[in-house]
Amino acid sequence: MLIFDNPPLHSASRVLGLCARERLTNLLVMLIFLGVISSSQALYASEATAPQALNDDEITVVSYDESDYNDPLMGFNRAIFAFNDVSYRYALIPIAKGYRYITPDPVEAGIGNVFANIKAPIHIVNHLLQWQPRKAGSSTARFLINTTIGIAGIFDPAAAWFSLPKNETGFSDTLAHYGSGYGTFLVLPFVGPADLRSGTGIVADYFLNPIPYITQQPDSSYIMAGDKLQAFAPQAESYETLRAKSDDPYLFFRNMYLQGILRDQQFQPSAGNNKPDNK
Repeated sequence: MLIFDNPPLHSASRVLGLCARERLTNLLVMLIFLGVISSSQALYASEATAPQALNDDEITVVSYDESDYNDPLMGFNRAIFAFNDVSYRYALIPIAKGYRYITPDPVEAGIGNVFANIKAPIHIVNHLLQWQPRKAGSSTARFLINTTIGIAGIFDPAAAWFSLPKNETGFSDTLAHYGSGYGTFLVLPFVGPADLRSGTGIVADYFLNPIPYITQQPDSSYIMAGDKLQAFAPQAESYETLRAKSDDPYLFFRNMYLQGILRDQQFQPSAGNNKPDNK
């Protein structure tokens, strides 16, 4: 009779358990540094993503009535917002400022390009899920060109030489493609202002990120933390500035997030089927 000190089934379960813990650790680190980005991206929503060259017959003003939006989780949201706010101001923002101070702009831009290139599979998979083969093919070509000619993505010859623009998308967009609404507004620990659909998208896109699959712990956690830090760093001071000018920071950032949703609905032809769950 053969006696195993470590039965195969037990060993396999143990390996799977270790892998799961590593993935959860990575996810936690990602959420911590993603958080500030989610909050601060709303600061630039109107300027950075507003459509250009609108037709004369298109509406260009987004109306918003705060009383129309139901915030059933306001008590919970306010508590999490307060926790996030302290984390941002006393930890993440000082770190982001230090990073920008010691990192030359060209180096910072190159680092951002590398991380954007690594995450190309996220866009490729979601384009396929949305039945967008041309965009999936374009994103695949960008990834191959920038990884090789662009030296691991430091440079972007795909856009400069081959006129292949970025076509970024995520699982939140995939859910919208199939008619999913935004759902309830909520504030997530470290993640900041979000909604049910975008929160689901964050988690799904994390598991499509190649970094945890091609690196080992703790390196993968450090790399993903660096990704989120360099993405947030340019916006750190804006959070402080706008927070200082608002009488109620929670309402200010919540309303800015909701206005961004309404703007997206107004200017995207297919957005009529993806209205937020307001009532």
